[in-house]
Amino acid sequence: MSGALVGKQCPAISGLTFIKGDPMPVPCTTGPTVIEFWATWCGPCRAAFPHLSELQRRHRGSGLKVVGVNMEEASPKLSAFVAQQGEKMDYTVAVDSTGQAAQVLLGAAGVSGIPHAFIIDRSSKVRHHGHPMEPAFAAMLDTVCGEAAAAGGGGGGGAGTAPQRELPPVTSTREELAAMPVRQLKQILGERGIGFADLNEKAELVQRILERCANVTYYSSSSPLPCDPHTLLQITVI
Repeated sequence: MSGALVGKQCPAISGLTFIKGDPMPVPCTTGPTVIEFWATWCGPCRAAFPHLSELQRRHRGSGLKVVGVNMEEASPKLSAFVAQQGEKMDYTVAVDSTGQAAQVLLGAAGVSGIPHAFIIDRSSKVRHHGHPMEPAFAAMLDTVCGEAAAAGGGGGGGAGTAPQRELPPVTSTREELAAMPVRQLKQILGERGIGFADLNEKAELVQRILERCANVTYYSSSSPLPCDPHTLLQITVI
């Protein structure tokens, strides 16, 4: 990783066309931001989609926003590609059709390869950049999001914050989950902030629980109902 940008302010990036998620300031003004550059033709970029989605879910409580910045031209074909990814690409996606974002970050850092991602803290300072799947990247993101959470990032923290309720890893076997009512399976996912609108079969609900809930402790607001993903405050991998 080049240190040319680390410690410097990231300027506001304009000219982005948002194709997934609501338009937002980049970097985010209320919490940390991960800005990741990618392209559809890049195999390692596609391999990173689920990992970036997991980082977004894990650090939701800190106010983190992951923004995947595509380096191609905005087109119906590109929008369809992103839509097809579903929850594998569970974060904001924009297109850098003007090349301004790439110039401000990749160019200034002297980087030409992708995927490449930048960690921007809540004060808009560049804290780290590199391959998003490197252990050092995840470690720095843990630090930056921890600082934001402690300072009340994402609207959490401080006086008046609802007490947190621990949702431990799900230990039920596949057979035990399959015997549960569909409503109960949806509740397990919903109270952990995990979407299931794209799932049509009971077996798919069971599989998602096994994939997402077996090794992770989630923390949500004290009331278990309704199962609203927005009550999710923090996720800690154990």
